Amino acid sequence: MSRRRALLAALAPGLALPHLARAQQPNWPQARPIRLVIGFPPGGSADFLARSLADPLGRELGQTILIDNRPGAGANIATEHVARSEPDGYTLLLGGNFSHAVNPAMFRRVSFDPIGDFTPITQVSDIPTIIAVNPASGIRTLSELIERIRAKPGQWNYGTPGIGTPSHLAGAMLTKVTGLELTHVAFRGGAPSLTAILAGDIEIIIGTPPVVLPHSRAGRLTALALTTAAPSPVIPDVPGAVAAGLPGLDIAGWYGLFAPAKLPPAIRDRIFAVTRAALAQPTVRDRFAQEGLQALPSASPEDYGAFVAREIPFWAQIVRDAGATVE
Repeated sequence: MSRRRALLAALAPGLALPHLARAQQPNWPQARPIRLVIGFPPGGSADFLARSLADPLGRELGQTILIDNRPGAGANIATEHVARSEPDGYTLLLGGNFSHAVNPAMFRRVSFDPIGDFTPITQVSDIPTIIAVNPASGIRTLSELIERIRAKPGQWNYGTPGIGTPSHLAGAMLTKVTGLELTHVAFRGGAPSLTAILAGDIEIIIGTPPVVLPHSRAGRLTALALTTAAPSPVIPDVPGAVAAGLPGLDIAGWYGLFAPAKLPPAIRDRIFAVTRAALAQPTVRDRFAQEGLQALPSASPEDYGAFVAREIPFWAQIVRDAGATVE
């Protein structure tokens, strides 16, 4: 062996160490803050959940959790950003059925693979949605709303946080179940849709509990019904669709954590453990419940991954049944 080759051979193990250290991230998460990416602007349910989790997760991990709002394209912008990020534990996505099951079925093209480009970590919460109107309309029940729409067809629209969200699909299913003519108005998040309904710019809002409930309880909105057949145990003041007189309506979504594909298992398991512990805290569960959400952690990352895989064909069928498509 030449002197040069012998020197390279002697150095090779040392040269490989930095790469190995980067792959295993032995100092994670001390290097820098962790970014929790969401596909909606501040003020909606995703932002509420992210900020509710940021403090307990940050305390457990000893690192700051930064909320990174990247709204647009039904959360596809945020989802693609995380899919293309380094799998080092410093970039996470608060996604859900909208990002991983609905959008791939509804958009003609998405630039990520909902399975292959992500490491599933855990489910976080459900996403019930609520049909509500401005009190100035005088409408007090879902049956009254349906009667009004039938009396004046073609004059009604409903606002949602965006294309592909559970609110959007709930509206599409509402039109299918009732045969009503409704126009979908997609906003860039729950807060803008709320502003529009309060200003009288739209007739109906289909929103998540953190968006609708504070205003319905203050008398600024009239919550008519959940879009699920059954009522929610944490929203006792809003009837389910069956009790509201529309048993054919039954749809709700979920939120969960994802990381880029190939996240080291040790980091994945650590994030799972601290998230599950945070969701078990009474203060966190109570805060969720006050906003009409339930903390629903998965049993394991593997269990969550299997759940996501099952949800993809389920929501694809709902998209087809609702006739909801985006170019």
